[in-house]
Amino acid sequence: MSETKGGCFLMQDHYVITKLINNNVVFSTDAGGREIIVFGKAVGFGKKRGEGIDNSKIIKVFEPSDTKEKNFLMNLVEDIDPVYIDITTKIIALFESRLHCKVNVMMNISLSDHIHNAVRNKQEGFQVPLDILEEVKTMYPREFLIAKEGLDLIEKETRTTLSEDEAGYIVLHYINAQGQHFRSDAKIRLLFQEHVIQKIEQVYDVKLDHLSVYYSRFLTHLSFLAARLHDGQLLEASQSTLYPLLVQKYPRLEACTEMIAEIILNEFHMPVGEEEKGYLALHIHNLLKNLKMEESTDEATFK
Repeated sequence: MSETKGGCFLMQDHYVITKLINNNVVFSTDAGGREIIVFGKAVGFGKKRGEGIDNSKIIKVFEPSDTKEKNFLMNLVEDIDPVYIDITTKIIALFESRLHCKVNVMMNISLSDHIHNAVRNKQEGFQVPLDILEEVKTMYPREFLIAKEGLDLIEKETRTTLSEDEAGYIVLHYINAQGQHFRSDAKIRLLFQEHVIQKIEQVYDVKLDHLSVYYSRFLTHLSFLAARLHDGQLLEASQSTLYPLLVQKYPRLEACTEMIAEIILNEFHMPVGEEEKGYLALHIHNLLKNLKMEESTDEATFK
């Protein structure tokens, strides 16, 4: 059996369930006795601890490198429909075969989560544009063509047509997984993320769970936002009603978003328009909603 620490490896002939998480996620052990996470459609359905796993149902096998990574992987894969892991596995295979490279296995997790949310947003009438799309096309033409094939896979499996912007996001996930950077200073990005998180925790008087799936998703959005800020390319104004609708329903969300806009103005010297505020507010709202913190905004006081 070929292994990759902290990642995935070739499947062995037989796995036994040591713990059931849900119908699609179970714990097992590999031949060396190390704990692994097995992911697949209905892989745990009707099963009990001690029973074997049907290898034909397995999509991916992950071996966490430590407890922190185990908890992160478990929370993330538990929340993702297996179809998105399967789609991402195929997209990664395209990158590896066409570019003759080995992709970091964490791309399988992060991109699956991104595609899951992108499809859900599109079905709910939202799309998040990528303002640096033309630069991505120019700087990474081969990667972008592969990502467009990925969009075809997504449409085939989900019957949802995503825009070219999502091909750009797929490329950015690939770049990040390969340890590259898209013209963004890491220190500036991390400081910006820290300041935004501190402001949210201050406004809502709460301590966010930094190991949660939803927190990780929000950091991904902030990372892309920081890259665009670094390049001076915020979203342009449009007729979008997203921001007014959100803040009318959630007044505290407006205050939080405006405070973050002030952080952006102070740190990047760029004013933030309503289009950008709308997507930022949506991400903040999703973060708090999933953590059950955006339920009684009107009664709460500001810090």
